[in-house]
Parts: sequence; C-alpha cells; structure tokens
Amino acid sequence: MIHNRYPKANVLRQRDHWDDATRRVVLDRVHNVPEFKHFDPAARATLEALCDLIIPQTHRPPDKRVPLAPWIDDLCQQHVEAFRFDDMPPNDVAWDWGLEGVEQTAHALFDQSFTRLAVERRQEVLDVIHDGRAPGDVWQRMPAARWWEFVAVRQVAGVYYAHPYAWDEIGFGGPAYPRGYLSLNHGDREPWESEEVR
Repeated sequence: MIHNRYPKANVLRQRDHWDDATRRVVLDRVHNVPEFKHFDPAARATLEALCDLIIPQTHRPPDKRVPLAPWIDDLCQQHVEAFRFDDMPPNDVAWDWGLEGVEQTAHALFDQSFTRLAVERRQEVLDVIHDGRAPGDVWQRMPAARWWEFVAVRQVAGVYYAHPYAWDEIGFGGPAYPRGYLSLNHGDREPWESEEVR
C-alpha cells in the first residue's frame, strides 16, 4: 500500500480562485478525456499495459486514476517537439515503432504478446529495452534505451503530472494565477496547499 502523504489535498476545491481560462484548461483534463484516434486497438492495449507499469495506479480508486493512454494518443495527434535526437523519428512514429518494438521484444523473449505476459515478465521486457539490448527489428531503426527514456517514461510521466489527481498526490496546490504566490521563502506552503503527513 502506498502511503498518502497529502490525505486532505483536493486541488479541484481551488477552482473558484482561478480565472476562467485556467479553470477551463484544468477541468478539461479531468472531464474531457480525448478519444483514441491514433492507435489501433492492439497498440492501445500495449500502450495501456506499458502505462500501468511506468506509473502504477492500483492504489487509487478507479474514478481517481489518471487516464494516461488517451492523453498519449492525443500527443501523437498534435505534439510538436521542441527538439528531436537525430537518430529518432517524429513523436507519433516513435510511439508507433516503440509499441511495435515492445511487442517484438516480448515475442522474442517469451513467445507471447506483451499484453498476455505476467507483470514480472513484462518488467523483464522493459528492462532489456531500458538497457538498450532488446531484440526486435524496430530497435535496429531506433535506439531502444533512448525511446524508453525520452519517449515512453518522459511523456507518460509528463501526462501524469499534468493532471490534477497527480497534483493532489504530491501536495501541489494548483495554479496560483491570478492570486499569485505568497510564501516566497524557502519552500513554505501556500495557505491553500495541504499539509504533508509523514
């Protein structure tokens, strides 16, 4: 069981303090989860299994879990990278190839789809991808370790921590606009932020 360090946190209670544009953006993340448009059902299943390992959410009630895979799908439709490594394809292609590579590695190691493997075996697949020694044709076109670090982990974590439910988990009180920050002294809590319980 994961210890909840901020049991009283509920950033959505702060919504009356935000301006209209901020409120619309934040509430949109909660109530308007994008539909899958980029990934086919098989890739979607692989992506969901991958997200479950990168950021497990079994400690959360089902209605408080951050929907990671739909937001990754959304990134593939409209994400413009600020930079890209010269040995990496565009973001949408990197996700397509990466999920294909995850499946190829699972089949090479265990002769089964990634989605059908037990959690421990899925982790073994991800370990060899992380280490850059994954079998599979995809990894000849794109470096496995770089995909793991800069596409999979970075973007899944980014989607997670852009969501208000994750803000509650880390004690972030949400946007300070338009009221601003008051406690500008070495990490003191803002009056509206929850106190950490150790």
